Amino acid sequence: MRKKIKLTAMLMLCFTLIFVLAACGANKDNGGNGNQAGADGNAGNKKTTVTMGFWGTAEDLKIYQTAAGSISEQYPNIELKIKQYPSSDQFWNALPGEIAAKVAPDFIKISNEGSYEYINKGLFAALDDLIQPAGVDMNKFSNASTDIWKVDGKSYGIPNSSSPAMFFINEEMWKNAGLGAYPTTWEEVQAAAKKLTTKDVHGITINLDPYHITNYAKSFGGGWGNGKTINSPENVQALQSIFDMYKDGVAVTPKSVGFGWDGEVFANGKAAMTTGGHWYKSFLKNAAPGLKYAVVPVPKGTVAGSTMIADAYVVLQDAKNKEAAVQAAYYMTNEKTQAEFMKLGSNSAVTSLSSKYFAENPEFKAVEPALAYSTDFGYPAETKKFKDELVNKLEANILGGAKKSAQEILESIQSQFK
Repeated sequence: MRKKIKLTAMLMLCFTLIFVLAACGANKDNGGNGNQAGADGNAGNKKTTVTMGFWGTAEDLKIYQTAAGSISEQYPNIELKIKQYPSSDQFWNALPGEIAAKVAPDFIKISNEGSYEYINKGLFAALDDLIQPAGVDMNKFSNASTDIWKVDGKSYGIPNSSSPAMFFINEEMWKNAGLGAYPTTWEEVQAAAKKLTTKDVHGITINLDPYHITNYAKSFGGGWGNGKTINSPENVQALQSIFDMYKDGVAVTPKSVGFGWDGEVFANGKAAMTTGGHWYKSFLKNAAPGLKYAVVPVPKGTVAGSTMIADAYVVLQDAKNKEAAVQAAYYMTNEKTQAEFMKLGSNSAVTSLSSKYFAENPEFKAVEPALAYSTDFGYPAETKKFKDELVNKLEANILGGAKKSAQEILESIQSQFK
């Protein structure tokens, strides 16, 4: 009897050992994927897939894909996939539907221009409780770049870049028109635009887009005040200056010459001047490699004023693994990736790199003073509604033949954002 019990026990032990070894072997064969990944994307052995969405150039995509391919060096259990949108308009038009359908990326790279509405609606995750567990060092970023992504004391973005708006001038056209020093005021721009306008070329392209209109407003001491100062006298004066250039026949919209945005008008030699930003550098490198241009600060109306474009990585509230998304976003701020973007004209939010920005991009040196006075966009919380209203009313006047004054237009918009 004891022999039987002993034999049975030995058999049971053998079966147990076989089961354990088989299980171990199965785990090994599956690359450890039987284990659940922890919240930080590193616990266990299972890969956590994180998706990042952005819009930008082919060169931007190449940099992001390279970074995604090397993320395992720092975060072995994170697999990063990149989703590129064709344009900013298509991005913002697609994002609400993707969020509603819960198929949006886990985190996105956006500028502060379109962020406030989404933060206000609770669609972006506050990062304060995620930063420390994810091992993120926010001290490596400039104070200006972190502050611009704080709303009601909470942080919503891992900073990527911050650059002031810029004003671009076609050097060859400028010289051929016999013009001297580059303009510093809108009055000088208007006078130069008259000399630069020919049968085939307009002196300036003014994109009827809130980004560009906001830079005019700030240069006259105005701004939208998050919806409280839309109809301010300063904004009226700024809008009137735009109407004056169209009235003089020296300005053109991208739409009226068959282009989608101002950069294309400038690259194709259909306008000699335009408001723009650092993204022109990489765009023009491909679209018009032989084009020589000068870059100066946004001209003054009554003051030195312009927008500060601050890109950041923002985690969506519905992200499947927020901590892994934060880590993937933070990885995009590594020095190698940031240095590649600096070559394309983007001023890094990483303090150790931003000090080298103008040495890397000498063509932008003239706008350095604008870093001190450029500010956030200040759109109302209902940002899309505001932008649509502004564009529709400006296009009705300039392209549609409406005869509303600058005051009437801004009063009408202001009435919708009390």
